[in-house]
Amino acid sequence: MDQPVNQGKPRYRWAKRARDTIAPAVTAHGKLIELGGGYDFPGTLPDVVSEAIAAARSKRETLQYGPLYGLEDLRDAIVDYLRRDGISTARENILVVNGAKHGLDLVCRVFLEPGDLVIVAAPTYLNAVRIFKNAEAHFVSIPQDEEGMDTEILGNRLQARHDAGEPLPKLLFDMPDFHNPTAIAMSAARRQRLVELAKEYDFVIIEDDPYRRVRFGGASVPPIKAFDNDGRVISLGTISKILAPGLRIGWVNADPAIIRRMASHKSDGGTSPLLQRIVVQLFRSGKVDQHVAALSSLLRVHRDAMIDAIREHLPGTSVCAPNGGYFLWVQLPAEIDADELVRRAGNEGVSIISGRLCFAEEPAGSFLRLAYSFSAPDEIAEGVKRLGRAYVAMRSEVGAPTKEASDIDH
Repeated sequence: MDQPVNQGKPRYRWAKRARDTIAPAVTAHGKLIELGGGYDFPGTLPDVVSEAIAAARSKRETLQYGPLYGLEDLRDAIVDYLRRDGISTARENILVVNGAKHGLDLVCRVFLEPGDLVIVAAPTYLNAVRIFKNAEAHFVSIPQDEEGMDTEILGNRLQARHDAGEPLPKLLFDMPDFHNPTAIAMSAARRQRLVELAKEYDFVIIEDDPYRRVRFGGASVPPIKAFDNDGRVISLGTISKILAPGLRIGWVNADPAIIRRMASHKSDGGTSPLLQRIVVQLFRSGKVDQHVAALSSLLRVHRDAMIDAIREHLPGTSVCAPNGGYFLWVQLPAEIDADELVRRAGNEGVSIISGRLCFAEEPAGSFLRLAYSFSAPDEIAEGVKRLGRAYVAMRSEVGAPTKEASDIDH
């Protein structure tokens, strides 16, 4: 009798894009102090019970599949929200999505072929790197300084590619306000220059702007989208960082031709109308503005607690104190391997993220991305203290001094 062709566990025939990508298995740990992920602080998550009850009463709308582009009321509320930042837009420019990352994934679907070039900062948002790699994009990495992505270097790189007859990038991705991970706020001159370069070299800018309103100080400058007069900028927004990530509501603001193309690639049956209706009520009642004000005041205290702890427990590191956002970008001494420090910190009961994950190409230097958003100030102090134990032990192993001060740039 012939034997079956396949016996036992199947050998799955993975798609090329999935062969080298796998999420870590969920494992049980003891209580970790979270200083890595950009989660919202639990103590300020809004009470949405009354809004949820009101939304559920309109079940003909909220318990059906949602409109492809999103509820008209929410799109109009988003238009009003964006206009306060000097952005000229209208309902037909808005697509409601399941968070900003969903919007970025849709941008990739409609613009990128395998091998297309995307301009990113070095470093950049780690989840954007993952999404672009899943789209099989290649990268042009541009360094940053205190004003954000260096547009002079970018212009020179683009001109050199043009002169050599090499392919030019299709997209540029950046977070101009309290950048993830560096927390840098891009200058107005750099924002305007990016739009000029996009016109000159025919690429589209993706402006991801989740942290703009979480501000502790410094003057606000217009979004990149405010400098856009001909549809070169796709703006991504979300309530995840200004309200609650669990509501899973984001938006895309772009030229209607882009919005229609992106909507045709939505495979979710429409973003949840129940959650959309809750968010409409939160916008209309003024609760979003109230929440952002309270959150910003609180996170300033969290930031200061983390900087104080770094000064005490991480000698020889360098970090800038940002005027907003969720993160600190910590430069380690050259002899410290960030990945190994992450592992040892985990053994001490602290969750942190290696800066290596924030580089699309070969990283330079050794960095940590620390988040002060989720843990309370006393937990932050204890977490950095535990991290400091692992860090000081690593430095002593290589014979480095352990008593010098950290470089904290205000």
